[in-house]
Amino acid sequence: MWTISVRVGCAMVLSERIRAMRSKSGLTLTSLARRARVSKAYLSQLENGRVSHPSAEVVVKISRALGCTVDTLLGAKVAEPLWRNGSAVPQSLRALAREENLPIEHITMLSQISYQGRQPTSVEGWRLILEAIRNSIQNG
Repeated sequence: MWTISVRVGCAMVLSERIRAMRSKSGLTLTSLARRARVSKAYLSQLENGRVSHPSAEVVVKISRALGCTVDTLLGAKVAEPLWRNGSAVPQSLRALAREENLPIEHITMLSQISYQGRQPTSVEGWRLILEAIRNSIQNG
């Protein structure tokens, strides 16, 4: 499980960001409301800044309907993810995880691997370890 801390950006407020992303996607207010399964009236209020603190559920629905992440919709910068034990996931491992679309279980397993107290520092280093594991399992 990830523990994520968020710093919300100030350049654009949520209402402006929703409208901009909706327009960029070529969606009408009605079509976005339908996709997000929120009322058109509520979405309009959000876009016009009359609702300033939507629920997390609504933000998730809108972000999915727009095809973006919640942090993108909120204009947030996500800090270094931490696992339950509080250890940081190396940037290079996170990059590999995105490239390979690795499930959390694989990232967790890889993040626990070290040799003489050291871990790879590059995406390629993590990729070699992942390929070695895959090969050893496939070849029995």
